[in-house]
Amino acid sequence: MTTLLYPLWAIVVIWLLYVFYSAVMHFKEARDSGVMGWPMKTLAYPALFIGLALDAFVNVTVCTVLLMELPHELLVTSRLSRHKKGEGWRAKVAGWICVHLLDALDPSGCHCK
Repeated sequence: MTTLLYPLWAIVVIWLLYVFYSAVMHFKEARDSGVMGWPMKTLAYPALFIGLALDAFVNVTVCTVLLMELPHELLVTSRLSRHKKGEGWRAKVAGWICVHLLDALDPSGCHCK
C-alpha cells in the first residue's frame, strides 16, 4: 500500500469500526432492557463477531501507527483504557477518543474504564 493511500484506508477502517461499535452498543442496550429475542440475536451476534475481528485488526494496524507503539492488548478499548490511566500525550489522545466518540454510545455512559 502506498504511503499516500494509508491515511485514507485508516479513515475507512476506523469509520467501519465505529459503525459496528454503534450497532453493538445498541444491541447491548436492547439485550439489557430485555427486548432482544432470537430474531434480533440472529442478526446481532454475527455483527458482534465481525466487529470484534475488525477491532483487533484496527488495534494492530491503525492504533499501532496512531499511538506509536506495538499493542499489548487485543482490542482498541483495552489499549485506550490503559493509556487513559497513564500520563502524557497518549493519555490525552485516549481520553479524547473515549469522551468524544465512545462514552456517548455506551449504555453505561463510560466505555473506557
